Amino acid sequence: VGTLGGGCVEAEARRQAIGLMQGGVPRLLDFQLDSDYGWDDGLICGGNMKIFIDLPQTEEESLILTRLQELSEAKIPLVSTTIVKSEIDDIQVGAKMLFAANGEKVGSLGDVALEVALQDELLEVLEKDAPGVFRWQVEDSSDSSESSERDRNGGSEVWVFMDAVQPRPTLLIAGAGHVGQALCHLGKWLGFNVAIVDDRADFASEERLPEADEIIIGDIAEELRQYPVDHLTYAVIVTRGHQHDEEALHSVIESNARYVGLIGSRRKIKLIYDDLRDMGIPEERLAQVYAPIGLDINSKTVPEIAVSIAAQLIQVRNSLKPDIHFDAQPARMPTIKVGA
Repeated sequence: VGTLGGGCVEAEARRQAIGLMQGGVPRLLDFQLDSDYGWDDGLICGGNMKIFIDLPQTEEESLILTRLQELSEAKIPLVSTTIVKSEIDDIQVGAKMLFAANGEKVGSLGDVALEVALQDELLEVLEKDAPGVFRWQVEDSSDSSESSERDRNGGSEVWVFMDAVQPRPTLLIAGAGHVGQALCHLGKWLGFNVAIVDDRADFASEERLPEADEIIIGDIAEELRQYPVDHLTYAVIVTRGHQHDEEALHSVIESNARYVGLIGSRRKIKLIYDDLRDMGIPEERLAQVYAPIGLDINSKTVPEIAVSIAAQLIQVRNSLKPDIHFDAQPARMPTIKVGA
């Protein structure tokens, strides 16, 4: 499941993962991607890549993964942490701990001081929705030559990989016509839970919408009012007519949806906005609606319109995510040098 690029790096990572399943230990692979490493077909890009290979091997680790899934299904954001490098005997490579936004903690990293030191980093990872590596250093108290060498280099070091696990967003589609049907397919492919609403049972059917997680048949405006819209909801209004569009927009425009988009010409949108103003909808709410919906890619066909909407959904979903920088030096233990 997933990909690491599909090339020689992925093939080597797969080989190492198979070895781990046959009795190996968690390890950090360090790939130096240069002209000396590329197998027969060469490299598309260069640089340094680190991949941690891990496998749940204890009941506690399995319980952590089970709880991660439960928290995600409950729409509770969390940060998953894993020790990927350790020079301290009591802190084991592969140790895992979950820090949920509701305050729940699952598992242990092996050192309370380390877990406390992580707190500020965890908040940043969760707020930015971007992974990172926390590098923790402690001074050694022993007199061994090995510890003396580590002291000269700043003490023993532990690396903790932190990854935000955000709840899956919901794409709420009002209208199961041709555009809604096409968008349902794209939305599922893009990682949304897809809910689609229509008052026509022959359109809102499992046969036409096999990718939908939830199909709701009923009065569109009323069903939208009853739907549990939250900050993870992306509402798209693509019903079959002007009146349905207006009623649907009125149902969600004052919700805290992350995105509200309305299909239609600028003239139709102006007429709808005028009506909503007369109903008391504030101007700032109207300004937050994406209308006409979608990015301007000169769409003409139904699939093209769906692609333009999907592209805008991606743009909004990723708008708060910064560039991701993996700030790490070559690892020392346990590390496999590939292509050296």
